[in-house]
Amino acid sequence: MSPFALLVIVHALAATVWTGGHLVLDLGVLPRALRLQSAAAIRDFEETFEPLGLTALAIQVLTGLAMGWILLPGFRGLLSPANPIGMLVGVKLLLLAATAALALHARLRLIPALRDDNLRGLAWHIRGITALAIGFVVVGALIRLGGLG
Repeated sequence: MSPFALLVIVHALAATVWTGGHLVLDLGVLPRALRLQSAAAIRDFEETFEPLGLTALAIQVLTGLAMGWILLPGFRGLLSPANPIGMLVGVKLLLLAATAALALHARLRLIPALRDDNLRGLAWHIRGITALAIGFVVVGALIRLGGLG
């Protein structure tokens, strides 16, 4: 197996954990927490998922950067309209920046102040992170398929 193939597999496994965990949170835990107005349900999920999820995200970043370097040596062509793969890799980096911004805001501002009566603010962050995670998967698939064409 080539190093690139191994990177793709490890990256996909980590993406499965990251995206799957956020889908479970968004579609399973969050609606129930909102219905019951229970911040404890979110805290319990976060306590269990966060170490695994952040490890998966770190693995995705490292393997993604390695694959990006292989596909775009020196990251030449990144975000270049003339290079469809460079555009998609650039989009993934923008998705990563948005994910980091939302995650930091939630971790530093929303979660420490989380109470039963203010779940709605965190709910929008959860939905945003989930949408970004799905975006990662879609763009990653487009990269493996050779672009939009």
